[in-house]
Amino acid sequence: MKITRIAGALLALIFLSACAGPTLTKRDAFPSMYGTNKPLSMVVVPAINETTAADAGDLLNVTVAQPFANHGYYVMPVSIVADIFRGEGVIDGTQMKGVQTSIFKDSFGDDSVLFLTINKWETNYIVIGGNVTVGIEYVLLSTETNEVLWSYQQNLVIDTGSSSGNILVDIVATAISTAATDYVPIAAQVHVNAVNAMPYGAYHPQTGLDGDLKSVNQRAQQGALAED
Repeated sequence: MKITRIAGALLALIFLSACAGPTLTKRDAFPSMYGTNKPLSMVVVPAINETTAADAGDLLNVTVAQPFANHGYYVMPVSIVADIFRGEGVIDGTQMKGVQTSIFKDSFGDDSVLFLTINKWETNYIVIGGNVTVGIEYVLLSTETNEVLWSYQQNLVIDTGSSSGNILVDIVATAISTAATDYVPIAAQVHVNAVNAMPYGAYHPQTGLDGDLKSVNQRAQQGALAED
């Protein structure tokens, strides 16, 4: 158990160090989300999957709409949008990177488009401990001006270790627990974490009232924009 606690503490320290950075208010970080032209609706592009987990994109796509809708945005039905893209031969958002965002305005009528990039979707074993790591980058673009309205990057680490006190039992239990992890609630939680760092949409009762909240990590914001 002592080894597990040490490994867990080191992992937490590394994770917190990677996420450290000055914190901005939402208004300072995303001023366009508070202007008269703030987005009302969004279309979600099929996720860009940079990992070897073949089903990661599908899991993100089926869990993305509800958190953003709850936050005050009208989200085009993701399954319908995915079918339209699939009919045009687009199954991964990589194929849409660099495209003028006005095409989404013309095709769907939405005033913003959301790109999601999966850069981590993996399982890890540390002695008798284990964890699942999911890393996602979000970039919301205006379909009218092509500007970045909102961006966010995060890594979510889920502990799958066992600590019964019996090393052999813990090794087996950790392996089974990690392999059997249900990624659907993890994907949903990643989205919830992201929208909490996002200004409320026009359809939320607190829209425009959260500008002074300091909940946007600058490094997370810059990381999501690194390759745009």
